Amino acid sequence: MNKHVLYFTFFFGLAGIFTGCGDSDSNGNIIGPQKGDSSSSVESSSAEPVPVVKPIDYSKAVAMNKKLGKGINFGNTFDATCETCWGGGPVEKAQVDYVAKMGFQTARLPVRWDEATSKEPPYTIEPSYIARIKEVLGFFKDNKMRVMMNMHHHDSFIYDLVYTDEACNSKTYNQRKSSCNNSSGSVNSENLEKNLARVDSIWAQISREFKDYDNDFLLFELFNEPVYGVSAEIHNEMIKRTYPIIRATNPGRTLVYNTYPWGGINGIKKLELPEDGNIIIDIHYYEPQSFTHQGHNSKCDVSNPVIWEDTRANKEKITSDFANMRQFANDRFPAVNPEGIPITIGEFGVSTCNNVASKALWTKYVVAAADSMNMSWQYWAFTSVGGFEVYKKSTGIWEVPVVAALGADTTGLAKIIIPDKVVEETKTEETTDSGTKEKTEDSEEKTEDTSSEG
Repeated sequence: MNKHVLYFTFFFGLAGIFTGCGDSDSNGNIIGPQKGDSSSSVESSSAEPVPVVKPIDYSKAVAMNKKLGKGINFGNTFDATCETCWGGGPVEKAQVDYVAKMGFQTARLPVRWDEATSKEPPYTIEPSYIARIKEVLGFFKDNKMRVMMNMHHHDSFIYDLVYTDEACNSKTYNQRKSSCNNSSGSVNSENLEKNLARVDSIWAQISREFKDYDNDFLLFELFNEPVYGVSAEIHNEMIKRTYPIIRATNPGRTLVYNTYPWGGINGIKKLELPEDGNIIIDIHYYEPQSFTHQGHNSKCDVSNPVIWEDTRANKEKITSDFANMRQFANDRFPAVNPEGIPITIGEFGVSTCNNVASKALWTKYVVAAADSMNMSWQYWAFTSVGGFEVYKKSTGIWEVPVVAALGADTTGLAKIIIPDKVVEETKTEETTDSGTKEKTEDSEEKTEDTSSEG
């Protein structure tokens, strides 16, 4: 099988492949790369391998990307440690009905398959978990929405991959995430193969279970935000291994691939894709993070919030970042079709910190930049995601200016309690490796550095 960037070459030099030093809690709430690990700086051209490429006709994927249009993430549901553990779930049909009524065309559905899959071969996914996913897919299908379903928070790579550095091996889960990912130690190849085989098995089961879903309705996204044990090399190997597995049962399904690290723009230059015209690249955008993340999990200074204004410099920064996305993709994956390989903005958003008007303004310009580049997008997120949400389930209040900036129908939108169940957002207690209990908010922390400098 031919490959787009010669990725039949396996990366045997696995020393130091653990990535992106950062921190997180035991619930998968992500805290992004520390200084020095930013994906916003562009590496020199001399450091970039020159790929051997063959122009591909991405017309089929471009057509699908146009259909995706404007979308929204149903985050902190199936990507949480349980569907209701982080406050975003359960996903109710009434919620989906309302989101569809507002004009959203696509839902991105993050799924933590890791949590529902056995740790030993044949790595079986719990049938009840698959059944519940299918039930929720039915909600979207009934509303003629499309769904981009992914693998989210696959934390087994953190628990199971072993460093030769004994100091790292003796650390707790959180300590390994925060201090060991740039270690000079090597990965234990046996554990690496076990984890890759488990991912293979999970995608084989997903592919079989969902193969009869209309290709025009359901898309598969391989892996959300590769980082923390999943280096660029491991991610590319994962793509190489799972691609034929998925295509064996889903020959016509659109496949979506995120980038290392954190779904950032510069990761396009490290991404290796199959020679296949039905592929979309997924980029996540949260720039500048001093603005977009200030309100996450009530961490903001309400008396002195960071405000994003539509200054020339701020607008040009967004325009430049989106132009770089397009250029990097064109350079890395030459296309026969004039549009190039399609790009979706799988996540973008702002955590509220006494700044809804500013949040709406930023959102408006990001949406405009994506639309100008013919990129689909999915806002992060619908409800209960630590400040990023546009709808507060516990109060029934919508952030109307932000919803309007997303181009959704705001008719009658003020304080509306969506029918069915209204689940109060709660704090949950989880036990960490160290045996202590931490109180964690009901959302995933999103602080990846996703801008670029061209």
